[in-house]
Amino acid sequence: MRDRTPVRTRRRAALALLCACALSAAVPASADVRAPGPSLVDPATPSGVQPLGADGGRAAAQALVFSDEFDGATVSTARWTARDQERSGAAAGDRWWYKPADVRTDNKGALAIDVKQLAPNQYSGGRIDSQGKFDYTHGTLEARVHTPAKTNGHLAAVWLQADAGLTPGGAVDGTARDGAEIDVTETNYQADKYSATLHWDGYGADHQSSGTVANAPGLHGTWYHTFGLKWTPTQMQFLYDGTVVRTVNDPKLISQVKEFPILSHEVLDNWADGSVHDEVFDWNSTMYVDYIRVWQ
Repeated sequence: MRDRTPVRTRRRAALALLCACALSAAVPASADVRAPGPSLVDPATPSGVQPLGADGGRAAAQALVFSDEFDGATVSTARWTARDQERSGAAAGDRWWYKPADVRTDNKGALAIDVKQLAPNQYSGGRIDSQGKFDYTHGTLEARVHTPAKTNGHLAAVWLQADAGLTPGGAVDGTARDGAEIDVTETNYQADKYSATLHWDGYGADHQSSGTVANAPGLHGTWYHTFGLKWTPTQMQFLYDGTVVRTVNDPKLISQVKEFPILSHEVLDNWADGSVHDEVFDWNSTMYVDYIRVWQ
């Protein structure tokens, strides 16, 4: 895929609350999880393309195993499922849902996930994930994303979720090794910064998390930015435009199981800056994704 530039016109306060927001994030696993195959690498992805390295240049060669450039007229059902699910995390008296109708391509080469007002105090965002279609253990993920122009109680998110959940078999082991929610980015601030967080041991009384607020120059002022995750058996690096913003070396925090990618637009009015009640619901409030790619 060509390197698109901004000239193309497109487009988390308490721990208990965050746990509630994430509750039911994972959909029950499918019994048939297919291995990566040719259909999961978008033919429109440039041949031989590599992820950004820590210096902003391209990293050492890895094999591309999953990609979507979102150049088609519709979102690929071979790679993604759009969820229809009521969520938590809205302000008191409000409700919100993931709605498939909020997920589309913009016919200009991007995934668009809208946020809408359905009725007074009722809102919707959107989510696509590859559960049951693609998951992986260790590798490099990169997504080029336009966050909503202003954070008004809603945010763009790129994340991974363990296919078997955070407490597989009901076991709580005190680590993320058996599965984690890995938040590559949640753009929950009106300033140019975002949250990069790990969650493990479920979303109830045993929940644990570890997070960093990453500085993100130009996040709201420049149209597209890349968010990356370099994940090995012994280390995780979170990147913003090729710069490492968080490094995790604690072996207890590094998932060793299969995880699947998620792209979502979340209405988390009780955590994110601003209020969805102040949103105007036009193209400025939409999350856009130029591409997502995974290498191993």
